[in-house]
Amino acid sequence: MNPIIEINQSVNVLASFKLVNNQVKVMPVCMHYRGRDIRFSTLGLCHPVRHGSRLHYIFDVSDGVNDYSLDFNTTTLTWTLLTIIDGSSL
Repeated sequence: MNPIIEINQSVNVLASFKLVNNQVKVMPVCMHYRGRDIRFSTLGLCHPVRHGSRLHYIFDVSDGVNDYSLDFNTTTLTWTLLTIIDGSSL
């Protein structure tokens, strides 16, 4: 069974922004998905990607059980939940 679930759905994300060595660091704190709040405990990778002229940042985060891939669109300032890796099926 494939534990990766494709979602591609807009979500509300609470993120923290802080200045570290003159660079802004962003950390998704929690998201609202399917009527519940999911709090993140770990930030994995964060990398920029370009879609034409638009810059997106992909965040891989975990709540301690499942892993999530979030897309932050820097043009529209919106978040999209790309995938969930179901940790209970591993």
